Amino acid sequence: MRKVAVLGGGGVRTPLLIYGLGQSQSALQLGRITLFDIDQERVQTIARLCRAVLRGVADAPEIVVANDIESAVSDANFVVNSIRVGGIAARARDERITVTHGLAGQETTGPGGAAMALRTVPVALAYARTVERVTPDAWFINFTNPAGLVTQALTQHTGVRTVGICDTPAELFHNIAAALQDDSSKMTFDYAGLNHLGWVRRVLLRGEDISDRLLADHELLRRCYSADLFDPSLIETLRLIPTEYLFFYYSGRRAYEYQLKSGATRRGTGATQRGSLRTAQRRGQRGGAASLPPLSYSQKPILYET
Repeated sequence: MRKVAVLGGGGVRTPLLIYGLGQSQSALQLGRITLFDIDQERVQTIARLCRAVLRGVADAPEIVVANDIESAVSDANFVVNSIRVGGIAARARDERITVTHGLAGQETTGPGGAAMALRTVPVALAYARTVERVTPDAWFINFTNPAGLVTQALTQHTGVRTVGICDTPAELFHNIAAALQDDSSKMTFDYAGLNHLGWVRRVLLRGEDISDRLLADHELLRRCYSADLFDPSLIETLRLIPTEYLFFYYSGRRAYEYQLKSGATRRGTGATQRGSLRTAQRRGQRGGAASLPPLSYSQKPILYET
């Protein structure tokens, strides 16, 4: 049986990760998932929610909490790096300062992304070097923003087996399928790019290239996003369907004006989700995943990122 270690396991998205792992248990054959977080009180709460998520999963892996990084990663086959150095308060500060200076505040691009990287890269490297020393055959899966910069640092400055991941491309695939009212498993997507900077170049449905039909249908293109991010004429001209992060490149001024008008960054949504999780735990809900708060990708606002 395999072991997965989750660094930053006290994060609000951890139960969603555990749910996904549970759904793939027959293929993954996990025996243990170890959560590690510097906030021990919070990670204990998240661990209880994760156990609830796995109720009903056949041969569900054990959920345990580690007190230190070495024991967390010991004997792990996979180490998921999902940390937030400085917590949500540091992110809020980064985004507030960036907006004050006339730019969209965001944790993977612009000054906010640079600040996040400066805080995060040293910690990510330290964790990766621990993995390299304690369990050198493990895969180090980076899920921490800014995803591209952190993953680049890991590949260039450690010998750990590293891969960077993000749900943004897969989410776009599912959104396109939903817009077409079809099954994504019957579709093939030609995707170019890395994590937060990428485009869908072609879409095949049951082997038929439907890219031209999709690009010519402006209403269909609008339905590919949860918010009004891109002018369909731009997408048609590019002949590329961008991921939502390209909004900050193609429409940086519009993103800034939205934040200025609403006084919003994603930190508000994150705080709401954290509150919902803790409320669920305090109420002692015991119905497994069905009774957890409805935290889902459908809640993502215009400024979503991992």
